[in-house]
Amino acid sequence: MYDRILVPTDGTDQAGVVEHALTIAELSGGCLHTLYVVDDQEGPDTTRDDLIRSYEREGAKAIERVEKLAGDRGIDVTGAVRQGTPYAMILEYAAAHDIDLIVMGTHGRSGLDRLFVGSVTERVVRVSNVPVLTVTLSDHEPTVMNDTQAVDLATQRLEDAGYEVASIPEEPYRESGTWIVRAVTDDGGTFNVHVNRITRETRLAKVG
Repeated sequence: MYDRILVPTDGTDQAGVVEHALTIAELSGGCLHTLYVVDDQEGPDTTRDDLIRSYEREGAKAIERVEKLAGDRGIDVTGAVRQGTPYAMILEYAAAHDIDLIVMGTHGRSGLDRLFVGSVTERVVRVSNVPVLTVTLSDHEPTVMNDTQAVDLATQRLEDAGYEVASIPEEPYRESGTWIVRAVTDDGGTFNVHVNRITRETRLAKVG
């Protein structure tokens, strides 16, 4: 039924949304499309070009994370970074690629209020010609669902700190609301990366 599924990503707390989209693609045998939109009207004119370049780099990393999750589950995936008004670019992409279903997230409110607050999701729901599945993500629901996502976030945290991960020598494990990822870097250092399951915040602890 759903041959082409689009999940826009903003690179932050979209893990639950992506999981829903991946599950639908897996069950339907469909292809997943993921899209990161750089809002080219954001920021003052004097710094907009630098801001856009920064967002484009962030977008490429966000797309890579979705592609890895899809690849781990054997799902075909197409990723793209675009510039423009987010809701308009999502609708334009959906039309250009004959998307059958758009999967997007909503946050923290109940009932219709969770949609109709001027959000990108609300605008897409109002205008889209194809079905839109909205996934409600409570502020208290885990967004880091599994060890693969925890490793991805830990790797990103280490890269942001200037380290390249050489290996993950043991299975990540959970302590209450935190994933613990043990990582060895290319300079021989060993870190425990603490990944909050709800907020996705990460903290480095060097252990060797």
